[in-house]
Amino acid sequence: MKLLTYLLMMCAGLAAADQPAKPAPHAIAKQPVKKAPAGLKVPADATEVSPGLYHWTDGAGKGWMYRRTPFGVSRWADDSEDTKQKAIVQQTTAVEQGDSIRFERSSPFGKRTWVRKKSELDETEQKIWAHQQEKTSASGRAEKE
Repeated sequence: MKLLTYLLMMCAGLAAADQPAKPAPHAIAKQPVKKAPAGLKVPADATEVSPGLYHWTDGAGKGWMYRRTPFGVSRWADDSEDTKQKAIVQQTTAVEQGDSIRFERSSPFGKRTWVRKKSELDETEQKIWAHQQEKTSASGRAEKE
């Protein structure tokens, strides 16, 4: 056992001898610190949509959204609701089940499925259902030709 301890101490000593000596802390040259770029700021004439969320239109007429976060201000282009709604309509499938319609859309967390009565459809669900009916009628016409 003493022999094993002795060998381990010798190996540790040799390993320490192979490493170069570290310079003293005061001998290390100080390098200039780079300043971070100036962060985004919410424009003064931006309108507050909700707490911490602002909308602003630039001189070219393009809309921008600003949000205050713990890490600073983030900015992104304000897509119109029509663009978002069209994407949702195209990514969702609808299947009729009696007096109800079953909707299905893929999300990053898996498939999202919900069922709604035809009389209780909201505006987006009505557009999804109309789009699905157009797709099925167009495919039916293509099969007949």
